[in-house]
Amino acid sequence: MSAGATPGTPATPAAVLERERADRPPRGGRPAKRAVRRWAWRLFRREWRQQILVLALITTAVAVTTLGGAILTNAPVPPTSTFGTASHQVVLEGDGGSAALAADIDAVRTHFGGVDVIENQDIATGAKGGAQLRSQDPNGLYGNPLLALRSGHWPTGAGQTALTANLASQLGLHVGDTWHAAGHDYAVVGTVENPWNLGDAFALVAPGALTGPVQATVLFHATAESLAGFTFPQHVQPITPQAASGIPPAFLVLIFTCLGLVFVGLVSVAGFTVLAQRRQRALGMLASLGATDRDVRRVMVANGTVVGVAGAVAGAVLGLAVWIAYAPGFSASVNHHVSWSQVPWWLIGTAMVLAVATATLAARRPARDAAQMSVVASLARRPMPPKPIVRTAWKPVVLLTAAPVLLFVSGGIAATGGGRAQVVVLAALLCAVFGLISVAPVAAGALGTVAGRMPFAARVAFRDVARYRSRSGPALAASSVAVFMAMAVILITAGRFSDSVDYVGPNLPYNAFIVAGGSSDVAQGFGSSASQPTTTAAQDQAAAAAIGTAVGSSDVLPLDIAEAGVGTCSGGSGGRNCRSNGVVYVATPELLRHYGIDPAAISPDTMIITARQRLDQAANLGIIPHRQGPSPEGAASAPFTHPKVQYFAQLPTGTSEPNLVLTQHAVDVMHLGTAADSWLIHIPKSLTDTQAAAARRLAAAHALTIETRNNIPTLNQVLGFASAIGILLALGILATTVGLVRSETAGDLRTLAATGARRRTRRAITAATAGALGLLSSVLGTVVAYVGIVCYFQDELSAQMHNVPVTDVLLIVVGIPAAAAVGGWVFAGREPRSIGRQALE
Repeated sequence: MSAGATPGTPATPAAVLERERADRPPRGGRPAKRAVRRWAWRLFRREWRQQILVLALITTAVAVTTLGGAILTNAPVPPTSTFGTASHQVVLEGDGGSAALAADIDAVRTHFGGVDVIENQDIATGAKGGAQLRSQDPNGLYGNPLLALRSGHWPTGAGQTALTANLASQLGLHVGDTWHAAGHDYAVVGTVENPWNLGDAFALVAPGALTGPVQATVLFHATAESLAGFTFPQHVQPITPQAASGIPPAFLVLIFTCLGLVFVGLVSVAGFTVLAQRRQRALGMLASLGATDRDVRRVMVANGTVVGVAGAVAGAVLGLAVWIAYAPGFSASVNHHVSWSQVPWWLIGTAMVLAVATATLAARRPARDAAQMSVVASLARRPMPPKPIVRTAWKPVVLLTAAPVLLFVSGGIAATGGGRAQVVVLAALLCAVFGLISVAPVAAGALGTVAGRMPFAARVAFRDVARYRSRSGPALAASSVAVFMAMAVILITAGRFSDSVDYVGPNLPYNAFIVAGGSSDVAQGFGSSASQPTTTAAQDQAAAAAIGTAVGSSDVLPLDIAEAGVGTCSGGSGGRNCRSNGVVYVATPELLRHYGIDPAAISPDTMIITARQRLDQAANLGIIPHRQGPSPEGAASAPFTHPKVQYFAQLPTGTSEPNLVLTQHAVDVMHLGTAADSWLIHIPKSLTDTQAAAARRLAAAHALTIETRNNIPTLNQVLGFASAIGILLALGILATTVGLVRSETAGDLRTLAATGARRRTRRAITAATAGALGLLSSVLGTVVAYVGIVCYFQDELSAQMHNVPVTDVLLIVVGIPAAAAVGGWVFAGREPRSIGRQALE
């Protein structure tokens, strides 16, 4: 008891307060935490509209991760997809007849014990690739995962069959119909599929019902000792599943998720700063009631956590909902069955945790700034003083230098290091992204150094961006990363489509299709001419004309196929390492006349005429013979290197069209064989599914096949999509940044309005702010992307970048700052609501 106090005397108020303070839990205890949580929840409920951008970005990031992880994880076919549950398989050919094939199968069964046999016999259907009659036991020892019944029942008798859906559609058959094939009549009793290869077109018959199999796949289990003790037939080797190489797809998705969340975090900082400014008085009132700086910070951080949790849950639910709806269509796209439950759950959980952490960390800086404001300044709603940023140039210099160096070390586009090269490229991408994040505040601060030479509006705008670069820097970094990603996609896509040797793109226009016989495969080195049906050229020509008539066209162009390919060779004069793609046609008089090419315009020593630009500059270009059987006397067996090439824009550009043609001079010099085995048919309008089905039925009746347009997008479609995404992201971020910077300088604008500044001045300041940030982001992102692409393409730079997409590049470099400036001018003309004082909420 203190001196001077007598028993029974009531304690002084000071003593009571001291005792209550001593009994009070440190930092407010549970009541303070409960009050902070309630404030955070109330803040989220009342200000959710102002946080909709952050919520949308987090939701989108988690949803894209969920959907992208499911797609990339399930897109590759597992290495065991053709093995069922077996550890080995061997493919036996029936060249010696059915008896020899049966003897080989019995030998494998005797040595290895239980086996599962899948017998096949080719049949013509009119579609490119044909189909097979297949004999397989649905309840086999190892092959059960390779069969699934979709409707009807399994074939059990010699006259029954079950068709795959694609084959039934091509033939126009349904369950209950009768089908004549291979000299037999079959009753269609069901529909089946190979779950691991939905594009596998076959007709399943009962086990042992196939009378003339030409191939058998034998599935079995074996040890190394049992394999060593058995002699397989000549040219036959057992096959085992190959382990997947490279970086796992789920890991790639996680890497890009982290990059995306870094992007989201940069934008979230600006969003939470705006929120802190809007609720500055409420936070000041909270502090005036006794809340500590820690409590004020906790309110903002808890609000960030709530936003992160809401966005993560919404994103996961949205991503799973989209995936469940998309899974059936995705199965058809990747040609194997995918269940909606086959998703990387660990990846989704990791993305949700990272999303919550991103939002929480993004709220920390605005929370710290708000907590450091005095109570009087907060209640008066004075603007937060800008935080100085130490501009260290060494970090962005190191990161932005390391990115192209790593791309160069990786080997670039011609890299052969597999997973190691992919890891190095990912490291380069990370260096480029974090280098842009580091250089953004430096670039924003540099605007202040050039402001003195600018007109009044630009001078004010530049100095505001430099002064508040703690706000403008993160958003500038986010928009620069968006431009960088879009520009990288544009340049890589343009380079890929510019490869004149490994030619890619749509195969045909919408109003054309190709009728082909068997020689088109023989000319590329696939198959054997001995297995092709014996029909005369006149019969095939008449069949092609009949198919054209059936679809309402008389424009039937005969195409002669050369027994050669055009590509690049390495590894010595023998051309042992050669690559070529596509069918090579011959420049017949009909073809030249069809495309309006004067034969006199072709030089006598020209070997190739083409629509592929810069093909003549391809390294190690050669004409590669694809002969079947013995070579004729005087024929060249090695590739003809460095042939003379002429460019003709009149030729088509589709990958299956005659975009690359050998002249008659090349055919004569190399003694190449040719085959009048394909016809290009054009129709007045786009080919319909009904017309395609009718053409396939006629083609199957004449042992021909039909090739229609594929689903590969054009270069302009890819470039337009990438440009649109990059521009929209950059403009959205810039709009948030400009609004933030201008809201922080609202007092300056009121002062300008009070001194008589016109609406044009306010418009000009906002437009200059938006335009400057847009120009910085587009220049930074474009320069970093270009330097990286130069190091990535390396020796193939001239071949890959000869067709730079100037329109799309200018659309980003010029369009973003122009659109930002115009948007700032249009939306900045509103008069301030008050001049003498700030409006109360």
